[in-house]
Amino acid sequence: MFVNMVVIRGKVPKLIVFLLLCVMFSCNQTEYPKLSLSDSIQYNHGQIVWHDLITPNPKQAMDFYSNLFGWTYKSLGKGDMAYHVIYRGDNAIGGIIPLNVTTHPSGEWLSSVSVPDVDKAVKYNTFRGGKTLFKPADFKGRGRSALVQDPQGAYIAYIYSESGDPKFQLADNSWLWNELWTNDIDGSLAYYKGVAPYEATEIEEEKVPYFMMKSGDQKLCGVMKNPVNNMRSAWLPYIKVSNVESVSKKAASLGAKIMLKPQDNIRNGAVAIIQDPNGAPFAIQVWNQ
Repeated sequence: MFVNMVVIRGKVPKLIVFLLLCVMFSCNQTEYPKLSLSDSIQYNHGQIVWHDLITPNPKQAMDFYSNLFGWTYKSLGKGDMAYHVIYRGDNAIGGIIPLNVTTHPSGEWLSSVSVPDVDKAVKYNTFRGGKTLFKPADFKGRGRSALVQDPQGAYIAYIYSESGDPKFQLADNSWLWNELWTNDIDGSLAYYKGVAPYEATEIEEEKVPYFMMKSGDQKLCGVMKNPVNNMRSAWLPYIKVSNVESVSKKAASLGAKIMLKPQDNIRNGAVAIIQDPNGAPFAIQVWNQ
C-alpha cells in the first residue's frame, strides 16, 4: 500500500524516555483540561482519546500546526519543561512535549487509548512481554495514565479519564482515525484484544492485510501490516481535511516532507502522509461519510 515510503523509526534512546518522564513528572501536579466536557460521564474503552507530540523543537512545531490546521495552544509550566495543550477551537485535543536533545532530533505522535483500569493494562502489557516506560500516575483534571511499549514495539499510552471519554466529532482539522502499523499483525491483534473490548474484522479491499478494530457497531482504529522496511511498529494518527492536495502543498511550503502524495489507487486519492519539520509522521484524509 505504502511500499514507496522510506522511513526509519527505531528505538527511542533512554535519554529521550528520561526527559519525557521529567516533563510528565514536572507537570503532574498541574491541572489539565478535561478530556470530556459532557455533563454525563461515559466511557468508550478502546477509543484513542488523546494525542501527544514529542518534539525537539516545540516552537517550530506549534507554528507549523497552527499555520496548517489553525490550532492554538495553552502552556502549562514554564521554560523548557512546559507542556503545551493543543486546542481546536474551544476543545483541547492534544499536547506537545518538548525534547530538546541533539541525539534524537525526530519527533513522534503518541496516542492514548481509553482503558477501564490503567494498572491492570500495564500488568497485562508486562505479562505479554511489553515494557513500561512511565508507571501509572494520576494527573489532576485528566485522570490516571501510563506509557508503555507494546510487545511488538509500538508506543502507546493507557488512560482512564476522570471526566469520561470525549465524544467523537467529525470535523476538519481534528483527529479522524488511528492505525497501528505492525511488524507482527497476529501478535498485535491478540495483544490489543486483551487491552480493550476490541473485535477484529479483516477489510479485504485493502492492498495489505488490514483489520478494523470495533466495539459493537463502533469503529475504533485500524491494524495493518507495516508497509515500511526498517521501521518499528508504530501508531499513525489521521487528521480530517477538506482537500488533501491543498493541505499537502501548504505543509510542504511550511517545511514538511510529503511521504505519500495523494494517489488514485490508494483510497481514491483521499489520503496523504506527511512528516512534520521535526520528523513526526501523520496522515491527512478527506472523509465525508
